[in-house]
Amino acid sequence: MSTAQARDLLILDVPEESRAAHARLLAADAVARYTAGGTDIAVGIPAWAGGTGLLVAADDPAGLARLVDRRGLSVSEVADGFAGAADGLVLGVAGPTVPSPPPGADITGVDHVVVTSPNRDRIIATLCGRLDFDLRLDRVQSWGVHQLFLRRGDLLVEVLLQEGDGVDPTAPDGIWGVAWRTVDADATRARLTDLGITVSEVRRGAKPGTRVATVKDPALGIPTIVLEQA
Repeated sequence: MSTAQARDLLILDVPEESRAAHARLLAADAVARYTAGGTDIAVGIPAWAGGTGLLVAADDPAGLARLVDRRGLSVSEVADGFAGAADGLVLGVAGPTVPSPPPGADITGVDHVVVTSPNRDRIIATLCGRLDFDLRLDRVQSWGVHQLFLRRGDLLVEVLLQEGDGVDPTAPDGIWGVAWRTVDADATRARLTDLGITVSEVRRGAKPGTRVATVKDPALGIPTIVLEQA
């Protein structure tokens, strides 16, 4: 019998129809939720949630929820733990859950989540100051993209900062994309291509020792890559 455990919860704002596309991507049955390592992935917004977001795992969810509330993120008890809203994201603390079906074949889990934000200081204050993420990297790429990388346990978040003239710093944050971890990027590409899904050529990733490919399947409802870590 599977026992309930604390895991992070990633909520994807995608239509119910995208479950079939995610089943093809993950070589699994089409279900509303998957468990991969220390993360539960909800394919579609649960009834209690008002949008996309992240709940973080904790050994004492109620205790962390009280601390998060004192830090300024008002959370209330929901089916999956404790949740509130901050600048367009559903955020909070995940309660223990029984594992959902895992991905099959070559996909082993979520490597990282991509978040967009128009406000660097605000997203750092929210994730680091309230949910105990650690800011690992703050860099501007040679082509002008400003990225933040934040980690909490096994959960890695990449933030793409929206900057420049015309950007409203009070606009909401959002979950923009998902990088799925694969044991073999070439095998994943071949499997998906055989299913009629367009996948880019495997290329060197921005992080040394990684290889990535873009899955160009609009039915997924969210930008998606697969990433192999050497």
